[in-house]
Amino acid sequence: MRVTLKHIAEDTGLSIATVSRALSRQKRNHSTSEEQIYVSARELGYPLFTKAGENQQLSIALVMKLFEGEFYASLMNGFYEASESSVSEIIFSYVAKQNDNLVDDIIKLSKKHDGICLFLPSMTDKDYLKIKEGVGQYPILSLLPSKNPKIDAVCFDSYRGGYMLAKHFEEQGYKKFGLLSGPSNRADALFRNNGFLNHINENDDLDLVWSFEGDFSSSSGIAAFAEYKNTGLKDVAIFGGNDYSCFGFMKAAIESGYKIPDDFIIAGYDNLTFCETFSPALTSIVTDFHELGKKSIRIIENMVTDNSDSYGNISMIPVGIKIRNSTNSKSQS
Repeated sequence: MRVTLKHIAEDTGLSIATVSRALSRQKRNHSTSEEQIYVSARELGYPLFTKAGENQQLSIALVMKLFEGEFYASLMNGFYEASESSVSEIIFSYVAKQNDNLVDDIIKLSKKHDGICLFLPSMTDKDYLKIKEGVGQYPILSLLPSKNPKIDAVCFDSYRGGYMLAKHFEEQGYKKFGLLSGPSNRADALFRNNGFLNHINENDDLDLVWSFEGDFSSSSGIAAFAEYKNTGLKDVAIFGGNDYSCFGFMKAAIESGYKIPDDFIIAGYDNLTFCETFSPALTSIVTDFHELGKKSIRIIENMVTDNSDSYGNISMIPVGIKIRNSTNSKSQS
């Protein structure tokens, strides 16, 4: 059944003229009646773009963990800057931690906004499936990759980032590699690892001599160094999983008398600000949060325009590499 203004008017108890005016405005005024109209339109499946090429202002929620350091600030800024050149409005919605009601909370949030972008590393494929079943034909994206995608995703090319670092290490003359990975239940960590390890496996003269599973925190980097130190290994090229883990690893190493990059080289992921200011400056994979935000907003807008329902499509954002002193070492024999 094609949903019309009359259906929304009957559902809200408002006049057809009031509904028409609210849905035809270029900018929303967020009055009580307007919010009621938009909730009804979304629930009934009314297309919120009235004419091809004539954009309504959309409300897109970015759902993420409660603010935790520079990475999350960069994610927020990327979306905010991207929204400046879009008709869409970005609403930041925070969750303090994973909880039993999180899936239900996200489903309820879909009644208040035109689309949702999720950055929730603790979400499982089962959670995503429940969300998809709960929201139905609704514009929703994950900003993290998944091993078994249940909803569409826009994310950085984690595999490529890991591969690029291994190739860079080889170009520096290293043959012995180490891996301080993120948690095994996170797909972005898995894809980074796979890219790194696949380059090693493609070359018979390269060898993974040490590995440690961390949790992307500086404290896990400190714990990883304690284990690495006990091995007595030298001249190893280490991929630290992300910048925070590298920071902990490097700090502990320097306090123990190690010299970087003389004793080992190390590189991170995300290119956070301290990569430039730490000594030695940290080589890192560069992620473009503005491009992530721009691409995500555009896909949500297209979903609304097309009134489409997609499943498991992944759009990759390219990554780069910023080479700094932590990997500038003499070629190894």
